[in-house]
Order: sequence, then C-alpha cells, then structure tokens
Amino acid sequence: MSGDFVTLGDWAETGKQAAGVILLDQHSRLLMQLRDINERTAGPGLWSIFGGEVEAGETLQAAALREFAEETGLILPPTALTPLARALSLFGTRLYAFTATISVDPSQIRLGEGAGFAFLTRVQIESLPLMPAAGAILRHYFATLDTQN
Repeated sequence: MSGDFVTLGDWAETGKQAAGVILLDQHSRLLMQLRDINERTAGPGLWSIFGGEVEAGETLQAAALREFAEETGLILPPTALTPLARALSLFGTRLYAFTATISVDPSQIRLGEGAGFAFLTRVQIESLPLMPAAGAILRHYFATLDTQN
C-alpha cells in the first residue's frame, strides 16, 4: 500500500512509521489536532492531523483507523480511507496520510489526545503553526484540490 502514497520531500525507508487521517467534514472543513504542550510531545503547541505510531505487525490503514479512533472517538470504516501522501518528520518518522470524508458533528468528538481540536477551513489552516511533515502533506492535499477544480 505504501506505493499508493505520493512521496513529499526527502524520504528514508528506515525508522518509525506513523499514520494519520485528513478528515473532511460535510462543510468542507478539515479536522485538526492542537498538540499537547509538554516535554513528551513532538511539536508541542503546533497543529497537525490526527494519527500516531504504527505498531509492530500493524498495517498503515489499521494504524490510521486505530489512532484516529483513540484520539477522536470516531470509528471510520476501512473503506473510508484513501492513501494520499507520505513525508518524513524532523525526527525521522515516516508519516503516511490518508484522506476520509464523513458527516460529523463536533459534539461527536471525544478528544483522547492533544490539547484541543477544531474543524478548520483551508484559509484558517494556512495561517496556523503546523507540524512540518503534516504541513507538507496538507499543502499537497490543497494542491490536489486545486488541480481538480
């Protein structure tokens, strides 16, 4: 499945893997996570997509679904995920991002990780301090939307 992802920037075939979800809601807003501010969190106080580390023996898709559910309380069916892109984090983690589109009400979110969340427009996201790898993936996502219009 990793061949289905567009590679952005430098890439390495070794290191930790993480998988995340770019969720588009019924109002064309993306669900974003505000990272915790503490010494254990990579990118404290920055915005990112929901996701996390791939566990041993786990597929990228399974990790994205599990992490998304743990962090938001939302259960996505495997068929909702479409591979989008992959980028290397500043820490050497290989981040794989999927897209999904669902109707969701903010009251359905049960934040399991992070300092907060928001449903944001492209203009809002472009003005936020983003985790670098997530930022690269989001810029690619917006560029693919531009070419479709």
